[in-house]
Amino acid sequence: MKHILAKTALFALAGTLSATAATLPTAKEVQAKMGMGFNIGNSMEVPNNPTLWGNPYPTQALLDSVKAAGFNTVRIPCAWDSHTSGGKVTETWLDSVKTVVDYAMRAGLYTILNIHHEGEGGWFQSNIGTSVNQTIDNKMKTYWTQIANKFKDYNERLMFAGANEPGPNVNTWTPQHVSTLMHYYQTFIDAVRSTGGNNETRTLIIQGLNTDIDKSVANAPVSTFPKDNVEGRLMFEVHYYDPYQYTLMTSQQDWGASEPIQPQYYYGDYTKAGEPKRNAGYNAWAGSVDSKLGSIVHPQEQFAKMKTNYVDKGYPVIVGEFGANVRSPELNGSDLNLHKQGRVQWHKDVVSAAKQYGLTPILWDMGNESDSGYDNMAYIRRQSSPVGKVLETDVINAMRSVYNLGNYNNTGITHVEDYITGGSGEPTSSSSETISSSSNATTSIHTIANASNVKFFRNANTLYGTNQISLFDLNGNLVRTSAKASTGYTEMQLQGLHQGSYIARCQGKVMLVQIR
Repeated sequence: MKHILAKTALFALAGTLSATAATLPTAKEVQAKMGMGFNIGNSMEVPNNPTLWGNPYPTQALLDSVKAAGFNTVRIPCAWDSHTSGGKVTETWLDSVKTVVDYAMRAGLYTILNIHHEGEGGWFQSNIGTSVNQTIDNKMKTYWTQIANKFKDYNERLMFAGANEPGPNVNTWTPQHVSTLMHYYQTFIDAVRSTGGNNETRTLIIQGLNTDIDKSVANAPVSTFPKDNVEGRLMFEVHYYDPYQYTLMTSQQDWGASEPIQPQYYYGDYTKAGEPKRNAGYNAWAGSVDSKLGSIVHPQEQFAKMKTNYVDKGYPVIVGEFGANVRSPELNGSDLNLHKQGRVQWHKDVVSAAKQYGLTPILWDMGNESDSGYDNMAYIRRQSSPVGKVLETDVINAMRSVYNLGNYNNTGITHVEDYITGGSGEPTSSSSETISSSSNATTSIHTIANASNVKFFRNANTLYGTNQISLFDLNGNLVRTSAKASTGYTEMQLQGLHQGSYIARCQGKVMLVQIR
């Protein structure tokens, strides 16, 4: 424990020093090291509380497992608008997000932090109109200025993505819609660059129209892109869930009187002759099988467009989301096995095509492990023990094979502690320590000290500090506080708290407290 205290004291001291901005590598240089990626979906982007959709708060163990599974990049979809007070993101939420970013960076992962909007009423991405909405523009500037300031000294492995899946509230993109979106991206870029530090040359990511490949190519050539005051530090993002009837659609759809009934596809590239309408290559309009839809040809054709229109013109491309549901409970027995074979091939095809054309594929994981519903897209265990266990070994191995990684074997990872430039290279002054224990824990988990001898630690159901302790929920609401101790330690009891995650502060030190 003495070693931990001494080391942490140095970390905190480094946080008081002013860091010198580095010239970070270009987006192309960064992307060359990103490999394949993984999304922590349905967690930090959940409005108000990241555990409301059934996933526990992300842990270091989870991020370590992501790295051990062969992923070199993690995307952290993140909500911000529901964590504001007075028009600004609360410091409590910024600290909470920083905790997860630190887990990812410590695991050695290239880390993408975005503004995600689905669960917050689509305040941004569903409101791309034909003219700029000043309220939305102000939010983009305010939020990104705060986010950028929080992480300004992190190295090039941290990237910011301006949005998620931006689209107008009409079905057809016009030049006016594109102009509005690019204006918001300009606000994003300018806000980040204005904060200085490593943000002056950090890689930033802008999204395609609805992150749709064909819409982007048709309506958003690079000539429409916002301007950056540094060269070669922008990436472009699209998503890939094709064919939709195979990857996401949970029931047959009637898309209109002039449209044929759209069945769900079950069998991917492994066709089932007895059910042609259930094969991923089935063309409902022609009433026959289109071999491209159910094979590697389709992602190859789509990703080739990305290379020609963006990569070759100086903008590396990430496929920020891709994945396919397991069709259970719709299928069982031999049909389910046939479906799973095709699904393994689909994932390998997407990753192979992405690598072939120089794109970074990032797998979407929803965390839901149960076969009782229709949205089953969980590749690494989060909702049950042991956290971090690979659930879809065949899929992961198929993807790993594209990068010549061999079959999955978790041999552990080595933490990387030099992701802050300037000072010691450790987390800066609001460094978060995770306490993940049940309410009846009996041992001290961590003790934190800084150069001014502030000590802050938890032992079982009690927090101890050498100054006033304040406890907040993740929305920044004060839950309880303890007065400054005149002598000895201030104590705060944790009994009576609801299950969940909280942020505790004691004179500049921050602790993530999880009650289970």
